Amino acid sequence: MQVDEENLSIKIGDSFLDFDEESYVDDKTINIVFEEFKKIENLEFDFINFNNAFFLTFNSPDGFKTSLFYESELVKETNSNEIKLIFNCREPNKYWEGKWGLSTFLSTLYSFIIDDNAITVEDFNIEDDWKILEIGFLINEKTFVLKKIIEEKAKIINEYIFRTERFLSGKIWLDEYEKNEKLFCTDILLPLLRKMQFLDVKFTHGTREYGKDFTFSELTSFGNLRHFALQAKAGNIRGNVNSEIDEIVGQLDDAFSIPYFEITANEERTINTFIVAISGYFTDNAKDKIAHKVPKNLRGSVYFLDKDKILELIEKYL
Repeated sequence: MQVDEENLSIKIGDSFLDFDEESYVDDKTINIVFEEFKKIENLEFDFINFNNAFFLTFNSPDGFKTSLFYESELVKETNSNEIKLIFNCREPNKYWEGKWGLSTFLSTLYSFIIDDNAITVEDFNIEDDWKILEIGFLINEKTFVLKKIIEEKAKIINEYIFRTERFLSGKIWLDEYEKNEKLFCTDILLPLLRKMQFLDVKFTHGTREYGKDFTFSELTSFGNLRHFALQAKAGNIRGNVNSEIDEIVGQLDDAFSIPYFEITANEERTINTFIVAISGYFTDNAKDKIAHKVPKNLRGSVYFLDKDKILELIEKYL
């Protein structure tokens, strides 16, 4: 990447970009603004051995096919190896024509994306007349075509927008939840736990947390914290030999005895209550096994939630 300050142009790959005199260009910073994404969408960027800070801002009439995020920025800080693509939603209430209130829509969308480790929330403000949600994606490729990267990340955004619309329309339960455990967790359990106003809700699915797919806490009337762990399962739970009930009961001791680390408090915590939540139903023999196999000293501290109970909680809190 080369800058020609005299002719107000920058060479990116095999292409030259012209920029106006108001663009800020010095030994360390290049800031270029384009009104239309189409002018630069096919550019190939190569940031290898490029030590300047670079800010490229561009707009899209259709919001990069998201119909929500109309401005985007390609950002590289000085001497940084990180390249970030940021999508900006800056929408005034008076121009919003959505089915739901703008604050409601953006806050729900925010609640879905906040736990995605591949997305950073750069800014979120729904208190003023102009509502703001800015989300960023780190780009791992050092050489890339801008159009391809935009399409890839916009597809992820659209998946979250679709999930938000489905959630707000009341189409809460999908058959897929009874097969896809992760989707059951992210679409149903995570927003439900937050709406129930638990503290420090963390989705730990896929990590070594000894049966704790979720950890969270609540402040009791005595002023101390009560800590919970939740294990999620997709579909029905049966009580036949070598069933998932045996696996769950076998994990109870680990769940209670092995602490987890709460990063926001910078401390280890030991759970007081263990919850098993499933997207199907417990068969009769599974219920019998639960009654007999849960250790007596834990029976007041272990709860089992099936689809019907979860739907009751959704109706109450969501």
